[in-house]
Order: sequence, then structure tokens, then C-alpha cells
Amino acid sequence: MCNTNLLVSGIFGAYRQRMETLPLPPEPAPLPPAPISAHRQVLAAYDRIGEADLPELWTTLRSSEDVLVEAKAVDVRVRAGEALPLAGLLAVAPPDAIATRRLIEAGAVVLGEAASPADVVSDFVDIAIGERVPAQPGVLVFTPTAGLVPGGLSVLARTVADGQSVLSAITGPDVDDPTSRPWPESVRLSAGERPHLAVRPGAGPAFRKAVGDLLAGGATVETAVALAGHDALLAPAGSLELTTVSTCAADILVRPFDDQIALDLAAYLNDEQLRIPYPATGIDLVVFGAHLRGQPLNSRLVELGARFRGEARTASRYRMVALPGNQPGILPAAQGSVLTGERWTISPAGLEKFLAGQPPAEIELEDGDTAIGLHCTTEAAGSCRDITEFGDWRAYLRYLTAIRPMSG
Repeated sequence: MCNTNLLVSGIFGAYRQRMETLPLPPEPAPLPPAPISAHRQVLAAYDRIGEADLPELWTTLRSSEDVLVEAKAVDVRVRAGEALPLAGLLAVAPPDAIATRRLIEAGAVVLGEAASPADVVSDFVDIAIGERVPAQPGVLVFTPTAGLVPGGLSVLARTVADGQSVLSAITGPDVDDPTSRPWPESVRLSAGERPHLAVRPGAGPAFRKAVGDLLAGGATVETAVALAGHDALLAPAGSLELTTVSTCAADILVRPFDDQIALDLAAYLNDEQLRIPYPATGIDLVVFGAHLRGQPLNSRLVELGARFRGEARTASRYRMVALPGNQPGILPAAQGSVLTGERWTISPAGLEKFLAGQPPAEIELEDGDTAIGLHCTTEAAGSCRDITEFGDWRAYLRYLTAIRPMSG
């Protein structure tokens, strides 16, 4: 019996020791968040509306029964896998507007039309479209370039992200609207990390704080009363007759079709970050050398209105060589590796200027996407030094700095 106990103890001891040395299995990926239920959102909204008992805020308020049927249909479409960018958002909008139809197609649920859209957005719904009104605390007003949205309507939302999503959903030419205009081929998608701002003099503490926050974020500021020569004009809230974005602290005005620049400034002031630009004309571009941020030619991308999207990693089938003129060359190779660069989005006209006659190449990325870039030919690579092992142009530059002999 004693020998049996010793045997069992030894087996369990060896098993425990083996388990302690085995690596733990990787944690499973977190489950994606459950989609917001439009049906639940509508139920909660009508409860708030009933408790508030403010009929003067509404031009028309649809019956909850009708709206709940539409909300349930949205939930069914989402569960079926349909991509609805505005699913779960509640709206007020003019009943017969083309923009309203586009809202509904994108998944928003319309409760009715508001006599006071800003008050309704503040307390009962997420978004509104209608005539431009002054912003108020907690509500932002977006007025896109004339002709982008049929009917010339403005958007009210609590966040810049929701406002941009709505603008994207309702923007587009309409055959029955002679004032409709498409995005130009040269649309700017960003003003870069240091936008140049004109700021009207004289303002209260909220406006001064907004300007100070933008300065702290890297913007350059000049006291001026006009937009000319600047990326945007900032003025105290409610003081500009024409605006692109209005917040409770500041009005922001940009040139026609520079809407994304105003959205980015408003997002910064609202502690938000926008990844995908509002104009739907951008082309993905990947760069690896002197056009990287902080490198000598990056200003060229900024001048062309390109938008930084983040780090890019190629599929593992590329080589990098050091070309004359302190530039890398990228070329496909059977025995290649993953290379790191940067992903930008640029307008069609901007891309044409960037390429300057060089043939574009399709770069395969690690995540399966593709982006436009520049390939180096085998002939151009010639006897140039292969620097694939560094995986990153900046890493190669750091290596050169480290081995450079100290002077004096």
C-alpha cells in the first residue's frame, strides 16, 4: 500500500512539474461588442420624451408603435450581417428630404421632426438634420460645403464622429438638385500636424481655452479676421455668419471642400480622433523613405493634403535596398521579408502629383489589404546595399548614425 501511494505521488508530482513548465495557451481574442439595439434605443427615448412632456420641441412626433417596427427591422438587418453605419442612432429630420431617405437607408431611425433640433439632440436623440442653428453645450453643428448634401441641410450631433458618419451617409449628388456638387479630385484630407489658423481677436474664456488647446496640439495661430492664407478661421461661438463646424466655444470656417480640416479641429477640441476621412475619394498610399513623418520630404504629402493613417507592414515578400540619394528602394522578392512604412490616404489628383510620372505599384500589406506605392526595379537596385534585415528605413538610418565615427 505504501509503495502504491509513493507511485501515485510520484506520477502526480511529475505531472505537476510538467504542467508548470508548459507555456500557457494564448488568451482567446475578445468578443466583439454587441451591436447597439435600435429597438432598445427607441424604447428608452420615448420614455424620456414622455417624462419630459415638452411638446413644443416637436413639429411632429411619430407614434412609438410605428418607430419601434422600423427599429426592429434595423436590428434584423444588422444581425443578418448588413453593414449599416448609422444603426442604433436615433434622428429627427424633415420627412420629405432626400437626406432623410439616405439617413434611413444607412440604419438611422427617425422619430419625427423637431421645432428645436438642438434641444431634441441634447436630450432625446443622437442626430438631427435641418437648417443651421447655433451650437449649444453638448451639441455640435456641421454645415458642409454647399452642394455636397442635397437641400443644403446642416447636421447636429453630440459627437464629431457621429456628425461625420451622418455627413458621409447623406453626401452625394442628386439628379433633381441642380446645386449638387461632387468632391473635387484635389480635395484635401488633412492640414497635417501643424495647421495654420487665423483667430479673430477678442473673446471669452471658453474661446481662449479652445485656441490654447489647439496651440498645445501643434497648430500655429495668427490673429486675423479673414480666412485667406490659413487652413481655417476660428471665431467666438455664434459670431460667424457662415461656418463649417460650430461648437459651444468656437465657430470654425474653412474653404469650400476643406470640410475634413474643420472636422479634425473640432474632433481635437472634443477629445476625439477621426480615422476615416469624410470625403469618399481617398486612395491608400504607402511610403517607406524620405516621405515618412519627420523625414525631409514629408512636407510634400502635407502640401498635397494627404492624411496619415498609421503604420503599415507589408506582406513578407519584399526587399529593401539603399539607393543613391539616401532613399530606400522596395522590390518584390520570393525570399523577402516584412517591411515597415506608413499608410496615408490621398486624393486622386494628389496621388498623380506625388507619383510625378512614375508608374504606381500595388503593395500587398500584412493584413491582406493593398495600397499604392513605388517599386524599385531590379536594374535600379543593381549592386545597392540590401537593407531588408533592418525592416524599416528609420532603423537603417539609426544604424548609420550609430556607426558614424565621432568628429573632433
